[in-house]
Amino acid sequence: MQKSLERIWVSFLDSPGFRRFANRRIGKTIFASQVYRSILMQYNYATSYFNCLANPSAFKDIKTFCLFIGHNKSGTSLIGSLLDAHPNIILADEVNALAYVSAGFKRDQIYHILLKGSRRELMKGRVTARRLKPYSYLVPGQWQGRYSSLQVIGDSTSGSSTQRFAREPDLPQHLEKSMAGVEVKFIQVIRNPFDPISAMMIRGKRSFENAIDHYFANSETLLDLRKRVSHSNLLPVRYEDFINGSGSDLGKICRFLGVDAGDDYLKACQSILHKHPDKSRQMVNWEEKWIRVVEDKIGQYDFLQGYSFNE
Repeated sequence: MQKSLERIWVSFLDSPGFRRFANRRIGKTIFASQVYRSILMQYNYATSYFNCLANPSAFKDIKTFCLFIGHNKSGTSLIGSLLDAHPNIILADEVNALAYVSAGFKRDQIYHILLKGSRRELMKGRVTARRLKPYSYLVPGQWQGRYSSLQVIGDSTSGSSTQRFAREPDLPQHLEKSMAGVEVKFIQVIRNPFDPISAMMIRGKRSFENAIDHYFANSETLLDLRKRVSHSNLLPVRYEDFINGSGSDLGKICRFLGVDAGDDYLKACQSILHKHPDKSRQMVNWEEKWIRVVEDKIGQYDFLQGYSFNE
């Protein structure tokens, strides 16, 4: 009964009518308001607290908490969805787990929220990028939204997580404390800067200057994070290499997280991948002036080396 009601609720939230309302001025005002966010936070605290009481040993086998960092529209939802298809991994999309860390939620409360997020994504068919090109990351015959033996749990929120690290300098230490008893590992998905910058301009109606400034402000935070996180707990993944290799890096990511990747799982994940990475930059009329600005800035970051407008 509870699952049926949740499915109805998720269908409503995912309906075209609700999404149109959410994108209108009144909808944006409501959902961005402090009152709404406070009510939602209190609701999630209460429901996750009671879930912990009802299922005190639900997460006893978890060894790794996985967090994505990077920029929006860099491929984190895709890779996170593929990981969520693994029988030993729950990887929610855009749950913003760090907000609950900052709010003082207990570790298992956050895990319950992530598990619910994963299940809700499955109910929506793992469809993403509705404002650009809708695409389903549903992996046939695999474990999205459920698990066999849960050893890894995490969140593919990347841009918001990176921004929160910038606002809260002590957050890495707070995160380690919150996740006491499990290993915290970071995946940085890296994509040609021209593509996420273009997506920001299309989705957020940003100017060249605003989108570029936003992107490289995040890059500064990433530069600092990479210095503070142990190399053994940080895995950089180039989106283009991941796609061009037909997902062969997926096994490497699984090993990084401490789980094995079976052939059936890898083949199923490979079956939903595009043959070539999408290039959002082709949807924007890039002026030569701004191309030069971005390419000059790329040279300042070691993790962006090799990228250019045409590469």
